[in-house]
Amino acid sequence: MKRRTFLKISAVSPFIFQSFFCSRDSAWTQFTPATEKQFDLLEVKGSYKQIGYEIGHYFQNQINVIIERRKDWHQNLLSILNSDTGKSHSKELYQLTQRYFPHLLDEIRGIADGAGIDFNAFWAMTIKSELGALEPEHPGCSTIIYNDENQKWLFHNEDGHTAYHDIMFTVKVHPPSGVSFVSLVYPGILTGNGPSLNSAGIVQTTNYIGSITSEIGLPRYVIGRAILEAKSLKEAEKIAMMHPRAYPYHHNLASFTEKKFLSVETVPGIAESKSPRGIFIHTNHLLYKTTMQYEYEDQKYKTTSSLSRYGVLAEQTKLLKDRSDLQPEDFLNILASHERAPYSPCRHPEGNVEGQTLGTAFFDLNKGEFRLYKGNPCEAVPNNFYSELNTEKTTT
Repeated sequence: MKRRTFLKISAVSPFIFQSFFCSRDSAWTQFTPATEKQFDLLEVKGSYKQIGYEIGHYFQNQINVIIERRKDWHQNLLSILNSDTGKSHSKELYQLTQRYFPHLLDEIRGIADGAGIDFNAFWAMTIKSELGALEPEHPGCSTIIYNDENQKWLFHNEDGHTAYHDIMFTVKVHPPSGVSFVSLVYPGILTGNGPSLNSAGIVQTTNYIGSITSEIGLPRYVIGRAILEAKSLKEAEKIAMMHPRAYPYHHNLASFTEKKFLSVETVPGIAESKSPRGIFIHTNHLLYKTTMQYEYEDQKYKTTSSLSRYGVLAEQTKLLKDRSDLQPEDFLNILASHERAPYSPCRHPEGNVEGQTLGTAFFDLNKGEFRLYKGNPCEAVPNNFYSELNTEKTTT
């Protein structure tokens, strides 16, 4: 991975830094406010509890905003969590997290403390898929991989509820493991669900897979967060495929150093990993022979949002297969398509459909570059509303 300045903003005006050495238990932080082309950025170093605390403290407003904007949803999560069945299920998920990743519970506690909210208020959002299986929510993401002898590109639309559209942020974290990472983060959700890159050159983006039930196992967000500190692609794959797991998930993994991609589909009890070649697409339904045996996939979501976007990607990428002069913009423009709206690759809220594309990631494995576009790609791509991120320090 090439050594670069951590954040190179394609903007005319210089960006503003607010930095200081934090006295909170010797944690170090540096904050860069958002601009037209970049999300808020917090750089933090410390223990896992300190890291969580600083994230919660700096983004307290955004976390409380999302709880207020989605008040009914959050209250429903807490109601499920506080029911007899919810308490039992939550306890088992908590105990498994404590067994395998106790340091991440420290981080979760830190976020709740820093945001000034009750632990259960944040834990409920951490296990929202597992709690909400009785009433599934329908986010979505669209992914394209282009992998041939010359180019190795990964493109990803990060879609979520429109309530997040103006409060997403980025973090650059230096944890005790020594593996730093940068990531796009949803307020109120553990880091790792959004597009990410670590200092070992490991890339992760994820695709939601809907289920009508939840099992006893590790929460999907905990597994996604654990991958951010993987030292190799093999280790990232091993974490992605570990069991027991509570809920399905799809991981797009890659390595800047190994120049390799992995597509890992996981459901409770089953996981399958493939190495994509040529043009590969994935949205939010299961594609592989073994994982498709999972009988609880949410078919309603699959046949509406996910298959609609998959169809657009399949049709438009097919037109590129015989071209030898492909550029990243060819694929980015596909992710900016509004064909079959509101279930199009570039998503906007429409009527009762509340999904929206919150950002678009582009990873170039050969160049060691991570480009993060801010907002909907239909506007961000033609206007170059993006920043380039890596894990090098911004200060000495």
